[in-house]
This record gives sequence, structure tokens and C-alpha cells, in this order.
Amino acid sequence: MDIRAYISSGIIESYVLGLASEEEVSILNCIRKNNVEVEQAIIEAEIALEELADSQAMEMPMQFKQEIWNKLIAENLVPSEDQEVNEVLAPASTGDSEVIAIGADKKTLGARSYTWTVAASLLLAVSIGANIFLYQRKQDTANKLNQTTSLLDAEQEKVATLQNKWALVQNPAIKTIPLKGVESKPDYRALVFWDQASKAVYLSIEHMPVAPKGKQYQLWAMVDGKPVNAGVFPLDSKGDTASKMLDIPQAQAFAITLEDEGGKDAPTLSALCVMGSI
Repeated sequence: MDIRAYISSGIIESYVLGLASEEEVSILNCIRKNNVEVEQAIIEAEIALEELADSQAMEMPMQFKQEIWNKLIAENLVPSEDQEVNEVLAPASTGDSEVIAIGADKKTLGARSYTWTVAASLLLAVSIGANIFLYQRKQDTANKLNQTTSLLDAEQEKVATLQNKWALVQNPAIKTIPLKGVESKPDYRALVFWDQASKAVYLSIEHMPVAPKGKQYQLWAMVDGKPVNAGVFPLDSKGDTASKMLDIPQAQAFAITLEDEGGKDAPTLSALCVMGSI
């Protein structure tokens, strides 16, 4: 058996967390008896878990402690501050002098000792429960913060996309050509932004479905009645992004087809999705 691979498999962590099956525990116990490296790995995992628990522990609020203590006093589980252990004074004569012997009622002391033990156990249990509660609340807060951060990042990305499109629309050298869906795809729409000065072309397909696996949208420029490849829409780009395509010096129209991934040299007419004249 490859011991290092066995240790790195995660079985030890599952064992320490109590998630391993009976069979896995049985095998691990057998191995640890005969392998120092596995035994050491288990000890290190247990120490790491304890350190994690200690680092995440949160002190119970003082007000919470006081409320628990007051409830214990009200239910006579612990003595109040003004209660004292009953003392029994027993006089005893020893010759010419009298000695006052002070003895405590053993039953009372035993009962009080038991009461304090119960109280301490209750406080410990409540403290553990409070720590778990506070830790879970901390985790919930962290999760909500992460979700909020993710939403904020997504919104910022949308704003950046809109700003880029707005810059294209506001550029006097840019001509915006709307592409409408063909008869079989009436809901499809796309936008081509064509820079008349630099001849750069940008494509946005936010109103078209995501291309199926193994397929890719390809843009074509119609030049004197012939289709000219203007590039494929990047697979890693979102539909609402204005992606840079190939430069087109001149064109009378643009169209998009759904081709095999990577595109083709000539368009598949049966896969025509949208088109628009300039």
C-alpha cells in the first residue's frame, strides 16, 4: 500500500471529523497500529482540528452568562451570594477549658457539592452551545457577505459592459447595424458596431441563445453579394458583450450563422440566424 497516497486521500480527516464509515475506521485502526507515519498524521489532524476550534471559539457575552446564572439561582440549582453553608457549633469539654468545635453538615455539603457540579456542567453545555450558535451566525454572515460581493461584482460587470456599448454608440465614427432574426428564428436579434474609420467590427448577441456545445456563432459580411468571414464569436464571451471581430473594409450587410466550433470558410445557409443591411 502507498502510505503517502493513503494519508493524502482524506480518510484521516474524515476519521477525525467522525465522517468515516465503520469499515474505513476499522481499516485505519489496523493500519495505525503498524505504521508510525499514519499514527502521526492522525495526531496532527486532531491537533489541527482542536486549533481550528480554538481559533473560531467566541466568548459568551457577559449579559448572556448573567442571565443563565440568575436562572440557575431561581431554580435553586446553585446557592445565591447571601446563602451560607449551615454550620453546626458543638461544645466539647476538655478538662478546665471549653473548645468550640465547628463542623459542617455532611449531607448539606454533599448536596451543595453535587449542585455545584450540576451547575458547572450546565454552564459548560450552555457555553458550548453558545459558541456553536455564534460560530454558525458568523459563518452565515460571511456567506451573506460573499453572496453580496458576488452580486456586486456581477452588477459592476454589467455596468462596464453597458459603458463599453455606450461608448461605441456615442462614437460618431461607429455605425450600428441591427441584425434581425430570420423567419424560423423571429426572436433572435444582434447588433454589429462597425467603425467607419478603423474598419473594426464589434458584435453583441445578447438576444440570441447560447450556442450549443460544439457549435459557435460566426459573423459574415456581405461584400458585393459574396459572404466574407468576419470571425467567430468567442466562446468565453457573454452574449451582452461587444466582442471584437475581424476588420471589414467594406460591406453592404452582415449576417450570423451557427457553425461547428471554430467556424467555416463558407456559411451554412440552413444555419442562418440573423441578418441586416447597412
